[in-house]
Amino acid sequence: MHPSSALALLGVLALLLAGCGGGDGGSVSGTGYEVTLAEGWKDGTDKVEGSVIRFDLLIGKAGGTFNTNVNILRESVPDEVGLGDLRTIYRGQLDAVGATKITAAKALNVDDDDGFTYEYDQKSPQGDELHGRQVAVIHKGRAHTITLTALASRFASANDEFDEMLGSWRWK
Repeated sequence: MHPSSALALLGVLALLLAGCGGGDGGSVSGTGYEVTLAEGWKDGTDKVEGSVIRFDLLIGKAGGTFNTNVNILRESVPDEVGLGDLRTIYRGQLDAVGATKITAAKALNVDDDDGFTYEYDQKSPQGDELHGRQVAVIHKGRAHTITLTALASRFASANDEFDEMLGSWRWK
């Protein structure tokens, strides 16, 4: 994702997810994968159809001045691009949009595929203190970028639910 798109995304998601469609809980499908939603989360992908950013899936949990959300982007990557390359690219993008306190990347698995995760702080366009966690995994030549964004004060519980949803992730 282009760095300027990432910043604009924060404001857009806060507004769009207020009236999330879809049902609570259950499973939702993206392109080539399925994930079970945590309690209170809804699929809001239909709210962003036709946007500049090509979301594969967008889920959220309404509440407060900023709606906790997980967005999933799916992009082709050349065969020679690996996780190390993505770590460098993504860190540069976060630096470019003013993210701070970016942690070192940690290894993790998404349905048995190697990936990495890191966290960071950022401010929304409205000045809210946000905390984010991004997961990246390459599966069948596609980079899947799975990003959780929440108010800093709500991040711990949102991250627990995010871990639950990541644990349910299954490639199709």
